[in-house]
Amino acid sequence: MKKILTVLGGIFVVLVIVSIIGFLILNYFGNNLDTESMAYVDENIPKIISAWDSNELINQASPELLQVMSKEKIEYFFKFFSDRLGSLKEYKGSKGKANIFITTGEGKVITAAYLAEALFEKAPSTIQIRIIKHDDKWQILEFRVNSDALIP
Repeated sequence: MKKILTVLGGIFVVLVIVSIIGFLILNYFGNNLDTESMAYVDENIPKIISAWDSNELINQASPELLQVMSKEKIEYFFKFFSDRLGSLKEYKGSKGKANIFITTGEGKVITAAYLAEALFEKAPSTIQIRIIKHDDKWQILEFRVNSDALIP
């Protein structure tokens, strides 16, 4: 009985050590993902909204975004945003974080969600953006613009 308890105790210690190492590795990679995803968002949102250039969004769009939103719809909405909000006066940066999901179907999926603030000539706005990492490249999964000026 003492031998069984010793073996089980040893297994438990190994599992605890492996769990701690796994947690530290995930934390390290998670912080790196937060840094690189925020840099991507803060570099690309101003490019997209400064002149409401639909091509900037289309060039950064993920295949998933382009499946649910045609280029024509993106162009239509960007014209609407431009008319209602005007040109960009100040981009105030983003806040958010990256997430790692492991699924049975797709394996590892890395996404990030951010909320950014911007001031346009006609009204302030918030931009919700979700991005996804395909291979080593971040792409835009979702792009939403919210402002009272967009309400009819």
